Amino acid sequence: MGLLTRLMGREEPQRPAGGLAADARAMRATLDAIHAELLRVNGVRSEVDLRAMVADLLEGEVAAPTADIAELKRMGVTADGFYEKELRGSWEGLGEAQRAARVEGFMELSTMMNDPAAAAGLPPDMAPRVHTKTLLLAWAFDETYGYLRELARG
Repeated sequence: MGLLTRLMGREEPQRPAGGLAADARAMRATLDAIHAELLRVNGVRSEVDLRAMVADLLEGEVAAPTADIAELKRMGVTADGFYEKELRGSWEGLGEAQRAARVEGFMELSTMMNDPAAAAGLPPDMAPRVHTKTLLLAWAFDETYGYLRELARG
């Protein structure tokens, strides 16, 4: 809300958020920082620890990088609950191709949910959960299978 409209007592129309692309940039910066700290503590050869990262995002001292994370925190979603319900089955015990298929599917679903007509009638927590799950899994996939990560591991 601009200063003039606040002074006049009128609200500006809500601007659309930056969408999934802006959220991806914000989430990448935050996840990179969390992961760097985990690597510092656990060693540079340690694997991506999604459970610890979700704990930092939802219950730690990290500022919410997206409106979806802020909403999940506001709703009282716990890190363990989110990990078990939303991430574990799409990450643990799966190979690269299976993980890639999951990430691609969630990306399609997340993109579809950005259309207000498609999102109408969905439970209020569904979009924040799907968007957050999509961004976390996409980041973890990139970090796990990306060439720069492999080079950095030695």
